[in-house]
Amino acid sequence: METTCKVLIVDDEMLVRQGIIHLLDWRSEGFEIVGEAANGKEALEMVDLFQPHIILTDVVMPVMGGEELTRIVKGIYPETEIVVLSSFGEFEYVRSTFKSGVADYMLKPKLDKVSLLAVLRKTAQRIPALKYMEWTSEKKQSVDYFLDKLIAGYQNDYHPAEIDSMFIYPCFALLIIAVQDSSSAIKRYEEWVESGLQTDIALLGKPFILRRISHQDHYIRFLLNLESTNRPEAIQVAEHLAEAGIRGNMPLCVALSRNFSGIDEIHEVYSNEILRILDHRFFLPNRNLLVVNEYTEDKSNGSLFDHEAFNAELNRQDFHLALQRLNSYVQSMPGRMDIDMFEFKSFVCHSLFNIIGTLMHLHYEADALDKGKYEYFRFIHEAEHIEEVIPLVEKFLKSAVDCVENKSNPLGIQKILLFIDEHFSNPLTLTDVAKHFHFNPSYLSNYFALHNKEGFIEYLNRVRIEKACVLLREKPHLTISEISNLVGYSDHSYFTKVFRKLMGTSPSHYRKK
Repeated sequence: METTCKVLIVDDEMLVRQGIIHLLDWRSEGFEIVGEAANGKEALEMVDLFQPHIILTDVVMPVMGGEELTRIVKGIYPETEIVVLSSFGEFEYVRSTFKSGVADYMLKPKLDKVSLLAVLRKTAQRIPALKYMEWTSEKKQSVDYFLDKLIAGYQNDYHPAEIDSMFIYPCFALLIIAVQDSSSAIKRYEEWVESGLQTDIALLGKPFILRRISHQDHYIRFLLNLESTNRPEAIQVAEHLAEAGIRGNMPLCVALSRNFSGIDEIHEVYSNEILRILDHRFFLPNRNLLVVNEYTEDKSNGSLFDHEAFNAELNRQDFHLALQRLNSYVQSMPGRMDIDMFEFKSFVCHSLFNIIGTLMHLHYEADALDKGKYEYFRFIHEAEHIEEVIPLVEKFLKSAVDCVENKSNPLGIQKILLFIDEHFSNPLTLTDVAKHFHFNPSYLSNYFALHNKEGFIEYLNRVRIEKACVLLREKPHLTISEISNLVGYSDHSYFTKVFRKLMGTSPSHYRKK
């Protein structure tokens, strides 16, 4: 006969899952959460692994929704009961799940402790293996429930004497194991890790109390209670676990917090210290052991990036200086603790975008870089550590250098194109430009055609019409005749003719659209 009812929670919103987990003291009520999944596909792996009695599932989820999950589970495990969690606007989805044998449903906006417990007990009574269980309980809240609530930041009413009797040593530390594996594997890792830790602590012969806290996402969590003098042994335990992971070829990273004296500090230490250092694994390649007070910001602070100098170098075409500045900064990132991973990735993508924009504006042949920029952005945002970003940036910068040094697009043509871009509103002619650059007009015409995709007149017209389009969109108070003059056309009818040729419509019709 079963002694607890095993429950699996399925919802694509982590906050919803955590809210349900912390709504009840599950063990004292006769229930056990065996896992949580973000979609139906993840849930199916866990159903096969943990054989839950009840599944609490959302309806609308990515990858696989609750309706498909219900149909598959009831087909393979007909004895498993399913309770649907839905929002107000999902009645049709909920109704379709009842055809597959759903036991009950609950509205998420009205979810509370009393109603959830009532539905769980009623559903459990439908399960033959659980029908003899006693579902009324006068037990006090368990220590596990108290710790789960406290580390999540919820306020708890507890009796200090009960906690003092459980944790008899003056110091605490959090030991967190980050597992890069599927959610269904976490339970197996938990049992393996706890067994190894208990054995290691017993061999040390030092006063330690080890308490497992429920896992969250890919983090297995333990609370250590110890004497302040046993800090070196706590680090040794963490080291042994990290080494065991390497020997077993297991993708895990072990993090040990600083010692703290009050159990009520657990949320602060977990959220603002140990999770922070785990986030910085991105900048700490090949590290599978992180001890919080070994990595301080004072120790790892590096120089800030000089955005102003970088932009100035780009604008005056000192590309080698600008690109070397960016490359040196990215190369300095391993080991940094003062940089946020997401801010760094955004900075890199913005810098690459800025380089491409400058090259395009200065008429370098950067079309290939421009077309491939989103691939670079995607790879950078998906990178799991800094060593994946460094070669990407190096590859991009090499391509940018090739653009700058491309002999088919010499510096002279860029200066001519920039001059046209800046003086298009004047009555500009080929002779005017040739005179400015001390060229013979005939030579300039041939030189322009040789080094640019368009001839002089075609390029000048395109620049003027592009500016006219901006004015037509953004300056409704200007007449079309005024816009014609502003972009360098003294003849309104000629402006209309050129505009129609390039844009396929008249200026007035373009403005209306």
